Amino acid sequence: MAEGDIIASIDIGSSKTVILLAEQNNSRIDVFACGQIDSEGVRCGVIENAKKVTQVIAGIIRQIKKDYRTGFQNVSVNISDPNLEVINQVAHTHVPSSRVRQSELDTVVKIVESMVKIPQNHQIINDITHYYTLDADPEPVSQPIGKKADNLGVSMHLVSASNHHVETLETIIHQSKLGVSNIVPNSMASSEPYLTQNEKDKGICVVDIGSGVTNFSVFKQGGISYTGMIDFGTREVTQDIAEAFDTSFQEAEHLKIKYGQTQVKLGADKLIKFQKIDDSNYYYLSQESLSEVIKESYLEVFKLIRKKLNDQNLYRSLKSGFVLVGGGAKIKDCDQLMQSLYKKKAKVGRVNTELITAKYKWLGPEYACALGLLLFDPNEAEAEQQSNSKNSFLGKMGFGRGLKFL
Repeated sequence: MAEGDIIASIDIGSSKTVILLAEQNNSRIDVFACGQIDSEGVRCGVIENAKKVTQVIAGIIRQIKKDYRTGFQNVSVNISDPNLEVINQVAHTHVPSSRVRQSELDTVVKIVESMVKIPQNHQIINDITHYYTLDADPEPVSQPIGKKADNLGVSMHLVSASNHHVETLETIIHQSKLGVSNIVPNSMASSEPYLTQNEKDKGICVVDIGSGVTNFSVFKQGGISYTGMIDFGTREVTQDIAEAFDTSFQEAEHLKIKYGQTQVKLGADKLIKFQKIDDSNYYYLSQESLSEVIKESYLEVFKLIRKKLNDQNLYRSLKSGFVLVGGGAKIKDCDQLMQSLYKKKAKVGRVNTELITAKYKWLGPEYACALGLLLFDPNEAEAEQQSNSKNSFLGKMGFGRGLKFL
């Protein structure tokens, strides 16, 4: 397979950086390679040392070339920006010929462009068309060209990120001798392998619990409506365990990974051996007390998400509930805890293998972002426009593979 035909993604996380390689197999993406190394230069999802991140990516590329004997040219990459701005905009235009043409689609997008006020020192990284409407009919239309109408409406979702974060990310990728196919917020990417169209129509929130931050995206009426971030991740859970039991961060991480869950069933409690910090003696804690600490940590982040959803008047619209992904979704029963708190359906995401296939270990929730990024693959012309038109309104197209109208 030629390098130019390989679909690649880079997920730069707080704890690890992952590169996945895949190929198109009819309407499905088949993942055939994975490389990962512990992250450096990233804190709470934000790149603080570009040189270290570049070195990590170089190490993964060497690993992939050695293990799979292949290279690649362009990548889709995630972005985590605490100053991410989300804009939902509706615009209308007159249809002179009473039948919609491409020119009307171009015009209505330009009207959106003129209406949107991008924050200073920001640029649009994703502009996604929810749907079009014709005349006074509220029924969404995905492909209006050729249809009869006197007025054309469009609903669009736009995401802007700081110039600094975008330019840092682009510099890292280019210094890695790669091209940037697309830049996508974490939870937007993470949603792609998991959601059905019915869930998007009814209203659903994807929560990506990472090591340094938790990202979430809300879908309703068939498309993305809101993207947010909470400065809280699984590192805080580990830190809470360390403080509760006076142990080291490393020992707390071990306890979390091996015994972590948010509740212990009646009669299933047991004692767990561990070491306190700077102490060679062994001590015991109950699994119930460990789960109580983990439960309180998860309740904290779930309550913060609930507040943001309420502030945006989105909570009531989530008829399909919540989907949990990311490494934090591996904590046993965290979905049941969310469901009991929210009184809405909650589940750990399962990859739609009709869209994307991979080895079982690469389908875990910790690979959600890297997998989802593979589904964002603009054509070559769009990719070139992204690299050369940093401040253009349409400079960063966030259209998914075959999912332009979400």
